[in-house]
Amino acid sequence: MSTTQMSQPKPHRAGPLNLFYEQFEQYLVTDDYFQFFANRNKGGRQTFLYSDVYTADKMATVVLEEYSVRGKLAGFVIMGFPRPDTNVPIFTFQLGGNAKKSIALLDISPTQPDTDYTPLIPVYEKYRELLGIGACNIEWVHSICSPYLLHAQYEELDTALFLEAMQAYLAVWIEHYYLPGGQLTDAHAIQAASNAIVKYKRVLHDNDPAYGIFHKEWGGPVADAFFHVETRDEPALPLPDSDHHKHKAWENKELNILWERRAQDRVTAAPAQVQQRIVKAIEAQASADQMGFITLELYEKYKDAMLDTL
Repeated sequence: MSTTQMSQPKPHRAGPLNLFYEQFEQYLVTDDYFQFFANRNKGGRQTFLYSDVYTADKMATVVLEEYSVRGKLAGFVIMGFPRPDTNVPIFTFQLGGNAKKSIALLDISPTQPDTDYTPLIPVYEKYRELLGIGACNIEWVHSICSPYLLHAQYEELDTALFLEAMQAYLAVWIEHYYLPGGQLTDAHAIQAASNAIVKYKRVLHDNDPAYGIFHKEWGGPVADAFFHVETRDEPALPLPDSDHHKHKAWENKELNILWERRAQDRVTAAPAQVQQRIVKAIEAQASADQMGFITLELYEKYKDAMLDTL
């Protein structure tokens, strides 16, 4: 009797993903991870996604993706979300577009209000000048990224130089943030990190058309699987419902505060005459605590103190 031993799937190492593996693979848990692939071919135009999703010491989720949308747009995405009980910022990279114009994003996004960017600043200044990248003017990107973001939106871009910048940013992130990043013991610091991470996920997925595109191309269950694999680790996001994109999140741009829909529903369930006072009281407390995303859990925490002010 012969036995067949199942071989472990190999990671998808195309393009920039391989550069990431070269610098960070030693820290990834490579024998226990998710691998997702879907493809729809319509008239010779393919919409596909390769996604490998890992964990690592200090990291809840490390996502490495290659995508193509109907053969018109293609690219790569790398996202590293830390565990909320560790003092490590978020690493984000995207490079895509078409043959003429590029979409690009590179950042080390804070999870604590006092993140020290001294090691990153000279790298940022070097590549901003070499790439000729101006200031980002997209509000939702500003709301979750650091001041040292490199970003291009359908612009001509030296992609080889941008990949060099990615390797430099990643080296800074590993040496100055990931490796020395310690365990958070202060409850407020852990809450701040969790809030920053879930806000990042929420803002990103609310403004990224990927879920809607994949839902249309592959159907709801497959798109939901993709969404779940990306966002399942704490702090997790709930799956989008059928009217998810019909309900715009409340946002206080002055305070850079966004509301989760479940928290909004609690406010709208209150008598109309007190709703604005509830919103102001909750946002004031969130701003004082340097929380950028009002989740249901944060709303519940603040509500008892809020009642005394109404």
